[in-house]
Amino acid sequence: MADAGVTGVVAKLGELAAAEATALLRVDAEIRALRRKLAYLQALVRGADRQRRGRASELLLLWLRETREVAFEVEDAVDEFHLRVEAFHLRRRRASWWGWGWYRDAVCLVQGLVTQIFVRHGLSNQVSKINERIDELNQNKETYQIESSPSEIWSSSSVEADPDWYEDKYVMGSRQDEFETLKNRIMNKDGNISHRAVISILGERGIGKTTLAKKLYNDPDIMKHFEVHAWVCLPPHIRFRDYVEIMYMQVSSQIPEAPGDDEFTDKELKLSQNLHNRTYLVVLDGLISNSDWNSLVDVLPDTNGSRILLTTHLNMKEISHIDPQIAPMELPYLDMKHGEQLFCQRVFGAKEPPQIYWSKGYYEKVHNISTGLPLAIAVLAGVLRSKVIPMEWDDVFEQLESNGQPKPVRSIWSLAFDDLPHYLKSCFLYFASVSENVILYPDRLVRLWIAEGFVVPKKAETLEDVGFDYLKELVSRGLVQVMEKDAGGCIKLVSIHNLLHAFMESEAQDSSFLEIHHHANVANPNAVRRLAIQNYVDAYVYIPDAFPKLRSLLCDFAEDQRSSSSFGELQPQSLWGNLAELCSRACSISENVGSNTLHGLHFLQGSRFLRVIDLNGLKMQKLPDEIGSIVHLRYLGIRNSNLEELPSSMYKLDNLQTLDVRRTNVGRTVDEFWEIEALRHVLAEKMLLPNCSVPLNNLMTLSGVVPSDLWDEKKCPLNNMIYLRSLSLSGISARHTTALSAALRKMEFLAYLNLSGEVLPSNMFTTTSMRRLQVLILYGKLEGINDLLGDRYVLPNLTILHLNKLELSQQFVDKLALLPCLAEMELSVVSFSETTMFFHDGFPSLTKMKLKEVSTIQELVIGKGAMPMLSILAMYDCDSLNTLKVLNGSEHLQEVAIYKMPGIIDNIKLEDEKLFDKIKRLTTPMMVTDRGVVPGHFVRRAGIPHEQHITVASESCFSSMEDAGPGAAKAADDIQVIV
Repeated sequence: MADAGVTGVVAKLGELAAAEATALLRVDAEIRALRRKLAYLQALVRGADRQRRGRASELLLLWLRETREVAFEVEDAVDEFHLRVEAFHLRRRRASWWGWGWYRDAVCLVQGLVTQIFVRHGLSNQVSKINERIDELNQNKETYQIESSPSEIWSSSSVEADPDWYEDKYVMGSRQDEFETLKNRIMNKDGNISHRAVISILGERGIGKTTLAKKLYNDPDIMKHFEVHAWVCLPPHIRFRDYVEIMYMQVSSQIPEAPGDDEFTDKELKLSQNLHNRTYLVVLDGLISNSDWNSLVDVLPDTNGSRILLTTHLNMKEISHIDPQIAPMELPYLDMKHGEQLFCQRVFGAKEPPQIYWSKGYYEKVHNISTGLPLAIAVLAGVLRSKVIPMEWDDVFEQLESNGQPKPVRSIWSLAFDDLPHYLKSCFLYFASVSENVILYPDRLVRLWIAEGFVVPKKAETLEDVGFDYLKELVSRGLVQVMEKDAGGCIKLVSIHNLLHAFMESEAQDSSFLEIHHHANVANPNAVRRLAIQNYVDAYVYIPDAFPKLRSLLCDFAEDQRSSSSFGELQPQSLWGNLAELCSRACSISENVGSNTLHGLHFLQGSRFLRVIDLNGLKMQKLPDEIGSIVHLRYLGIRNSNLEELPSSMYKLDNLQTLDVRRTNVGRTVDEFWEIEALRHVLAEKMLLPNCSVPLNNLMTLSGVVPSDLWDEKKCPLNNMIYLRSLSLSGISARHTTALSAALRKMEFLAYLNLSGEVLPSNMFTTTSMRRLQVLILYGKLEGINDLLGDRYVLPNLTILHLNKLELSQQFVDKLALLPCLAEMELSVVSFSETTMFFHDGFPSLTKMKLKEVSTIQELVIGKGAMPMLSILAMYDCDSLNTLKVLNGSEHLQEVAIYKMPGIIDNIKLEDEKLFDKIKRLTTPMMVTDRGVVPGHFVRRAGIPHEQHITVASESCFSSMEDAGPGAAKAADDIQVIV
């Protein structure tokens, strides 16, 4: 796939040709000539890329490989040029701090002239040689008669990501019979299952097993039937204790800690205790081996009435021993009727297909090629959706039917990839940098695309907006799956299917786009440009000493639970050696590997072209000071580690766009860091935010920071960050409120706001600058809230509202009722001025509401005109509340979750039987004592179903929302294993 490489280089040359720095020594003219040649070459490469799918000649493959190497040489030359120019600018900036006056200026002028002459002369020589190589490539093509026609450009219509197109509604149609059969088995409607049943869904990859399991798992009747629920995905490269950890985290969120429990108790034992004598539903998605099954089932207690739902592509014979009493359900391919329904829904949405679609019998061709495999139908529909009917449809079918492959369904992945616009190919291949069966927060993914240079700027749009448009187009083409949406309907979590992931891994490796390693050695470190290390197994990953061409380092490590003494104490004199030792430990090197076999990460010192460093799970305390010399660096992520400080050289990273040090101990960085004008996203835990004098007009996300004591209305760093989209600030006190209030009045683009402290400003409810705000989370007392009760609240786009530790009045609640788009509201640990909380009317869009530890109220009344769309109501530990009246008919109300409030349940049963039926099933928690497990003394409800159940938390109905703002405004985003 040489296309992506050439495309990126052409874009870089465009940037360089437009720069004023190329005016000397005719470098500008040579670069423009080189760009023209590469553009013509790019058209040939795209056509050759398509040809290589068939029976391509060795000469064509050789020509493609040499073309890609030339493109890489161009990239190296341009990056080397920029590196030297950046080094000069850094020296000049440091000299300006020394205050030499006219002497300093004279020295800088001489140095600048020398730099221009030598640097541009070197670039000119390199460009001339590359131009000669391109001429040689073209000559070889003619000499050896290498056939490569330019790629044909198919017209493409605007592709919109309509939510209806990625809901996988075909399950309720084509799989309706299977759905009803499995639902009856899970709920034992026939009454013939008297044991903990294991229900298996079989079928090959792409047949729809996981989609069907999700529909069952999220079914309201099934959710009410079980006390505990957990969804565990089974990636192939993960340790057993991680499976247990995933399952324990979900189960423990639904069951309170029993007295005597502590964090050192074995997770397997605690999991077994939590599930003992409880009915549970556990979904194990993606079982690939019997050994995994034998290990996991041993942890789950044999509780009568419980169910384990398996999805696997193992065959009937391989899993027949799992539960001989329950026959597995093997999913067939879709028949013509249901396959066509899925295809039409993906292509036309709710519209009626045109007459020509029926007259030409297009779906018969689709069915013959896809063989009725749902994933293949969806991906092929994604290709045809953007084509003009019928001419280009005919071309697509002709290409698929003439490829000569014995299984034409495999050619659909290649066609879908080749059909992508050039700007999407690199973005799509980037999914190969994470392991299969993982989900991604799109915010982080888009930031990485931007740092890599994949996102092309558009007028009047931020790079983040353009990146999200890219993602939506991949979704609309069926190549990326939406795993979860936020309250506003925006994409919150995404993933890709394993079949497509395998195709991408192969494509990325073959094209030298990305080197992917789990437990294999890096064969040729001198040629690696992007390196992804995915460590989920106990294997040794050899880290060479040099990666001179490396642009991106993406490492995702399973955190090692062994003691650091396995490798002895760290030696302070070699920071690079320490990092190597920690990286090797995170890569799960066998404990018998001696320290003499460890490899220092000296390649970071020699990898001058690095743009992206993203390390997740490394146990490290300090970054080396040499990090400041990697001046190309745009993305630095060190997450889930015990990193304690950032080096003072951070201020040198003039191109840094994203700093992500969440779930670390980093408390501050040098003040000069806040003068990096390229900064777009800073994400931390509790990092001190000092005063800064430079306008940071590119900064969009500021998360996990605390204010300094020196803030006032005139000296507030937020005054220089007025274009923020997302702000998460804690540690606020009375001395900060005036300055913060003034800053908020300037932030007209803010979409996500999370404030925490003793006293908070309250003007975000009334100031017109908050019109774009979609998520508002407040922890602390609001200053002057009573003064605002007479004003109109100006939050027309607010979707999610969390109020914590506030003093509320009925008048304030009535004001909130007027917000037109509010969909989710949580009132937690708040005091109320009256004994009855009455929702008279309003809240037209509210679907989820949670009350947690709301003191003083004894009665909760939802009036006839209030909350017409309410579907989930959760009440947690409201001690005085004993009466609930729902007067609006509760047509949309699906479930009521009540925790630690047994008295109100009896009252509801007496007064409103219909409402009582919506209450989640009662759970009797267990309490650990010296004599074992005995029944507890309180009752609670099972967990509230969270869409896709990434986290299932009854005690926090919307627990994941604190870090989940809409789109680019969300603060928390990283890779997680699907659970």
